Amino acid sequence: DNTVSQALKPSQWLSVQELQAIPAVDELTLERLENMSLEKGAELLQQVYHLSQINHDVEPNFVPNNIQVYVPKPNGDKIVAPINEMIQRLKQKQNFGQDEVTIIVTGLPQTSETVKKATRKLVQAYMQRYNLQQQQQQAQKYNSESDEDNKRQRTSSEEDYSEQAKNANTNTGDIIVIDLGSTLTNYKRYAMLDIEKTGAKIGKWIVELTSELQLPHETIHMIGQNVGAHVAGAAANEFTRLTGHKL
Repeated sequence: DNTVSQALKPSQWLSVQELQAIPAVDELTLERLENMSLEKGAELLQQVYHLSQINHDVEPNFVPNNIQVYVPKPNGDKIVAPINEMIQRLKQKQNFGQDEVTIIVTGLPQTSETVKKATRKLVQAYMQRYNLQQQQQQAQKYNSESDEDNKRQRTSSEEDYSEQAKNANTNTGDIIVIDLGSTLTNYKRYAMLDIEKTGAKIGKWIVELTSELQLPHETIHMIGQNVGAHVAGAAANEFTRLTGHKL
């Protein structure tokens, strides 16, 4: 609302010591924030946010180039390539996209152990969903074992999963992980990410993917993690703009 220029000077709401203690935005990493209490982290971000607007017209201007993409395999391996090379790699993969394809857009840097774990669990959940036939066979074999000790060791999560398997709508599919999060190496890049332009680039890539591999748009699903969810939305909008179809 154009009131920033009339706001108080920083020295009127922060002491000199507090001002000196505020890190440069380039030094503000996710790991640094994770190691602070929620209150301290929120206070620091508020200070950085207000300071960054003084005498600046802040516009998002970061659009990452050639984001890394990987396709996990059931055996634990991955096909890894920059986004502009991945379609050619997928053409060599037999039966890719025969059923569903879920595209996951990460939105936090994988340098953080917390984020790595969350991303791994998300990918594993989809891998399990898409390999239910195999999982069901294993579950049947497991249930037929007569060893009582083994049965006692069965966890509640395994029981939940077996129930999930019965109710699943699909048995097979492929996953593509667009690792946008790994380009957001500091808070400045994260805060200044141009969501619309980044999403538009990914949307154009999905159009190329569906065209080159002859994938029906109805089988493509998109989900995003954190800011990746907004980028996924922008990508889907671009796909619709270019093709007239919705993901």
